[in-house]
Amino acid sequence: MRARAGIITAGFVALALTGCSGAVGGEPEAVETTPPASSAPLTAGTPASAPSGEAAYLEAVREALPADTVIPDATDEQLIAAGEEACAVLADGGDTVATSLIEGEPTSEAGYYNDSSAIFTAAAISLCD
Repeated sequence: MRARAGIITAGFVALALTGCSGAVGGEPEAVETTPPASSAPLTAGTPASAPSGEAAYLEAVREALPADTVIPDATDEQLIAAGEEACAVLADGGDTVATSLIEGEPTSEAGYYNDSSAIFTAAAISLCD
């Protein structure tokens, strides 16, 4: 039993001394890190199908609305009208946290208007001048 424990201990010591690298002689293996010479440089571009204006706003607002939105059946026209109202509030320097753009919208537990926040954000990014 003691002989087996000694062999196991010797094995662990040998692994610890070699660093578990698997390389013999303690020399690390060289790894090539240069990119292939034929790779083209990365350049920025604009996708041809990127939406703009109202289309970009509608896409952004529908993506930003929470899963439990209070306006699940809002039409594009209603969302655009709300977005234009959001732009007016933003232009006037209004308080976007305390402003609801939706009649009867309840506040979250934290006191925010979640759906209106989504509208303000999407409008600021995509709709407002």
